[in-house]
Amino acid sequence: MKRRAIAACRFLALVVVALAARGATSQDRLRDHLTRPLLTAFREVITEPAKSTVQVYCDGFRACLGAVVRSDGYIVTKGSELKGKIECQLASESQKREAKIVARDETTDLAVLKIDAKGLPVVPWSTDEPPAVGSWLATPGLSQLPISIGVVSVAARKIPPPQAALGITLDVAENMARIASIAPGMAAERAGLKAGDIIRKVSGEDIKSRPQLQQTIRARRPGDKISLVVEREGRLQTIDATLSNMSDLVHDERSEFQNSLGGSLSERRTGFPLAIQHDSVLRPTECGGPVVDLEGKVVGLNIARAGRVESYALTTSVVRETVDKLLKTELTSTSADDKFFDQQKKSGQDR
Repeated sequence: MKRRAIAACRFLALVVVALAARGATSQDRLRDHLTRPLLTAFREVITEPAKSTVQVYCDGFRACLGAVVRSDGYIVTKGSELKGKIECQLASESQKREAKIVARDETTDLAVLKIDAKGLPVVPWSTDEPPAVGSWLATPGLSQLPISIGVVSVAARKIPPPQAALGITLDVAENMARIASIAPGMAAERAGLKAGDIIRKVSGEDIKSRPQLQQTIRARRPGDKISLVVEREGRLQTIDATLSNMSDLVHDERSEFQNSLGGSLSERRTGFPLAIQHDSVLRPTECGGPVVDLEGKVVGLNIARAGRVESYALTTSVVRETVDKLLKTELTSTSADDKFFDQQKKSGQDR
């Protein structure tokens, strides 16, 4: 199995070189050129993990993939993609099963789902260290062939979270936080702040200097709501604001354009405790499921399409530790889960 996959990897290298010579600009074009014979060479690699891969639907649309973590119907997936009515399709079935969210973890963006099922195949976790740079990886879906293949481009590391921003420039005075200018389209402009305003408080905290305001904002996350006490023309007034993302303030238009060439990116694609970066071409709806090495062992869970040639996968150790923590809490209320699914069955019989 490994020998066939290595041969396929060599063929893939030739495909990449050929596309570069033809001036291919999109990673999705590379994916389109992954011929069936090439992907077939990886079929044996994903045979077992594909049995444990799940397609997750939200309100009838494909939202993400997932992986079976307990044989009695527990599935891990990408939490931020979940909304509306959630259903899961197993690799061995054509119908969808209703699912419910039983636990979430904001730090990793993982969520655990529960479906009414028994005897499901659990993903074959790797017990080795995270794969090294240059290691080949394959992403299984529900079919016999992998969704995509690629190599590890950056070793496991922390992916820093996004930084919050008000979207203001402060003047040089150190003993106060006085606004010198307002960035268009950012939190400050939307909230109605103006140049010359002096920010006296942030959510109840007295602001006595320029550095203090900067530290206070940086300690928060994009999307956080804050209450500002502002001095304007000698009068105090309270203004509410929802913080913006620092990347929107200092964005690199050239980099954004290059990233856009590879297709859409995951909405949540930063702030992970430990993730490997690989160059498999994944769509956001194809994240949340397992990624495997040439031995067919699951070395991580794809968690985000982060750039034109950047996909992140949480390491196996992070996923297993998080799932164990979430299930310890959930399994104390198993009877409540059974009641939920009994009600679903009864409702279906009544119809």
